[in-house]
Amino acid sequence: MSDKHRGQAERGAALVIAIFTLMLISVVATAMILMAGSETAMKGNYKSAMQAFYDAKAGLEEGRGRLWASPNNPNPIANCVFPAPGAVMPTTRVCYILNPSPGEVVDPTDQRSTNLYADTEYQTEWNAAIPGGAGFNAVASSSPIAGTGIAGPLYKWVRITPRTEASSKLDVDGDGDPTDTNPLFYDGLQQLVSHGGAPVPNAAQVLTVTALAVTPYGSRRMVQYTVAPSALAAALSTFPSALTLDGTGVTFQGPGGGEDGHSSSFQINGNDSNAPPGTPSGISAIGYTNSSDGSGVSTSATPGSNYLSPAGTPNVSQVTLPPLLQTPVGLDALAQGITANADKVITGPVTQTDANNVFPAMSATNPMVTVVNGDLTINGWHNTGYGVLLVTGKLTYDPDATWNGIILVVGKGMFYSYQNGVGRINGTVLVANTRDASGTLLTNLGAASFSQTGGYGIRYNSNWVTATQALLPYQVLSFREISQTTP
Repeated sequence: MSDKHRGQAERGAALVIAIFTLMLISVVATAMILMAGSETAMKGNYKSAMQAFYDAKAGLEEGRGRLWASPNNPNPIANCVFPAPGAVMPTTRVCYILNPSPGEVVDPTDQRSTNLYADTEYQTEWNAAIPGGAGFNAVASSSPIAGTGIAGPLYKWVRITPRTEASSKLDVDGDGDPTDTNPLFYDGLQQLVSHGGAPVPNAAQVLTVTALAVTPYGSRRMVQYTVAPSALAAALSTFPSALTLDGTGVTFQGPGGGEDGHSSSFQINGNDSNAPPGTPSGISAIGYTNSSDGSGVSTSATPGSNYLSPAGTPNVSQVTLPPLLQTPVGLDALAQGITANADKVITGPVTQTDANNVFPAMSATNPMVTVVNGDLTINGWHNTGYGVLLVTGKLTYDPDATWNGIILVVGKGMFYSYQNGVGRINGTVLVANTRDASGTLLTNLGAASFSQTGGYGIRYNSNWVTATQALLPYQVLSFREISQTTP
């Protein structure tokens, strides 16, 4: 072949190779573009799905918040016609919180297939249609927060209902029949089935909070909480005594054997200072849980005029506490629950004085939950505390300080006060020894101790006890996501 013909052939081959290379590059580029588009779509779908999930979770939290009565929000669910505190929510009652977009109608009771917001889960849980009339109530969502201009989460509705074995599809009492339609209650440790729909002593009703969210892109998520009042309120709606010594081998020392002799100002008084004048109401002044400790506590609680209770109620008596408060494990779980929801957690040892205020900024209209993990010494603090005070170490108390609410000394279980003062605890005190000197959880409750030689002592006040318990929000017992079909 001549050089001329060979050059033409080579140029033809090079052209073919160039065209093939361009085609290959085009294919790769097209694949990369398609892949990038797919990844973008996947990310968009994931983002939309997660937005729906967190919007639905926000709905759950609004529902849980609506259930939480606090001093600044004494009856947050009145519009849902919930029963009075202590009464049972009927299983035929349902409350919805609706959150439509502007100009939109959200009606979970409309079961037509064209309704994107239909609550089909109610039928699944209750095997019945959503009740009407007095059984159905709906309120508007608080989202967005009025006056802020901040857009709220895009959940569509929240439903609050009582919980039963039948609705939860669980055999709670282990009798082999998960179809009981009586309400469930929670005693701080486990769920219990009501008998005939009546309240369960030392337990609080369990509720179910369900939320649906749908994003503008069509992603749907439905989530559900099982909730109950805080363990403290669930297990101990009322305290049995102004001062409760929980455990075995407990000791009590009052001013009768203290440095100032028979102090006339010191009292532990179980008469409810919130009761109307002339109406005897209240509890024992001092309560102990083990019968073998009765003689020692009674002997130390002298003179008798320092320890008062309503007529017919022993000044010093053996009391029975709910299961949650009878074991170190139960009390420790209670302490952890309070700590998880505390306004402030302080690591001890620490000293509270006028010059060194470690407590949060509390007041009569803004009581707080304060936890001290370790020893707390109150010395030279001429002020008043409000709310729940939990001390896991030794509490050294200066009776110049006043506390309105509940004081729990659970851990080392030592309450010690050695001086005079003009302060008083208005509410109630519980002392329990759940840990040894090294901090190890005990198998059985140990010897709690209370010693106070001056000050005005303790005066039971039901208002402060109730208001303080309400500071702890409804606790979440379980969470689940309910599978949805995206339209």
